[in-house]
Amino acid sequence: MFEGVNMGIRRASDVVEQLDIQEEDDKHVDALTGLADRWQFEAWLSNQLERNRRTGDKCALLLFSVSNLTRINSGYGSAVGDEVLQAIADSLSTSVGNRGQTARYLGSEFAVMWPGVFANDDVHRVADELMSVLPEQVTFESFVVPLEVTVAGLLCEFESNERRLLVDLESALVEARTGDSNLLIRDEVYGRGREPEILAVRLQQAFENDEFQLFFQPVVSLASGVIVGFESFLRWLAPSGGAKGAELMSPAVFMEALRTSPIVVPLHAWILRETIGQVAEWDRQLGNPGLFSAMNLDPSFVLDSRFSRVVTSAIADLGVRPNQVLLDVNGSTAGPQLHLMWPALQQLKAEGVGIALEDFGVGFGSPDLLRRCRFDVIRLPRVFVGGLGLAEEDRLIVGSLINLAHEIGCTVVAEGVETEYQAEVLAELGCDFVQGFLFGRPVHGSEVAQELGATVQLAKFAAEIYSRATSQG
Repeated sequence: MFEGVNMGIRRASDVVEQLDIQEEDDKHVDALTGLADRWQFEAWLSNQLERNRRTGDKCALLLFSVSNLTRINSGYGSAVGDEVLQAIADSLSTSVGNRGQTARYLGSEFAVMWPGVFANDDVHRVADELMSVLPEQVTFESFVVPLEVTVAGLLCEFESNERRLLVDLESALVEARTGDSNLLIRDEVYGRGREPEILAVRLQQAFENDEFQLFFQPVVSLASGVIVGFESFLRWLAPSGGAKGAELMSPAVFMEALRTSPIVVPLHAWILRETIGQVAEWDRQLGNPGLFSAMNLDPSFVLDSRFSRVVTSAIADLGVRPNQVLLDVNGSTAGPQLHLMWPALQQLKAEGVGIALEDFGVGFGSPDLLRRCRFDVIRLPRVFVGGLGLAEEDRLIVGSLINLAHEIGCTVVAEGVETEYQAEVLAELGCDFVQGFLFGRPVHGSEVAQELGATVQLAKFAAEIYSRATSQG
């Protein structure tokens, strides 16, 4: 009897939940394609995970990207690019139907959530089915435009973490873009290899075996067209990361386990010294005094009692000025703990070290943080920069954030700049520095010196864009 009552309550709860979801659906629609937007997709995923935890179900997550959209916009014009995006949206929406949910994820990317999938072979099947119906070309007036679509997917376990799933999906898409195949499905070994209790031991072995690597991306001044700094990115080259053997993993995959590992401070100390030392060497090669080195800090490191000593020792030992070091704090990750982290950060700031806030305007990285903490640099996230040229709202948001940052004395770095148009808009809006594929992809430290001349030339391109944008204004 009570089982029947409980079943009825769960069904009624599901009905109310669906009504609430439907009401929210109407508020978050992409203007160009008519599909749900990224906000709505993340809300769907959150609700799906909650249902999966109750039922033990699984689902497939897929991310589709028009890989040649930038070339299409440059060669044929943005109107053709819009036609391409609409064609992909129509095809996916029709094919998925009511079997799943489809959304415009970001820029050239579309996301699909497909419930009721229980094995990796099923994810492959769904991906193959949807890829088979995507158009290979789009006809626009007299143009026949070929399309290149890259797909990444993964199996969503019921115990999965929403943020980690999306990070894994995005990293899989990046890997698919640079790989031999236009389709990459993360296998179950990939997911199991990230269980914290397994990873904690494995990470210590990785540190002892020198499996961690640093990749670097230049930061460029829009006004002057010179390289002003480099940001480092930690990667783990795990010999047995997946079915294909060695795999290059981003920190999002293993950071949760790292926070409880005894190597969390030694690893960050290595990152600091390696980053500062490398950038100081490139500074000498460029003859550009003041080149800064930027690196990401996890809250677990900042909250450690040894944090300040590790930073100041690295600066002293490597012979750089404190203002040549920029420590990045992710607002989304550190937000709830930032009040505990700030005293140590403020101490370093008083000595001249720069403190940057990442993911400004998103989640815990909201402007409210600026009332409590005096940052030196504000980083505009890719989610806003990627929308420039796609929605007027993104331009207004980015302009407002830049103005706010400048009014309180912060320098602004825009991340994820991939097109000339994005750089032009940022120049018009008064952004200080830019960082993204347009001016250089993250490459291994050993490759930076070899490509330094080419990177300098790419940086000069920023000044041309700035001059063109400001003269038009």
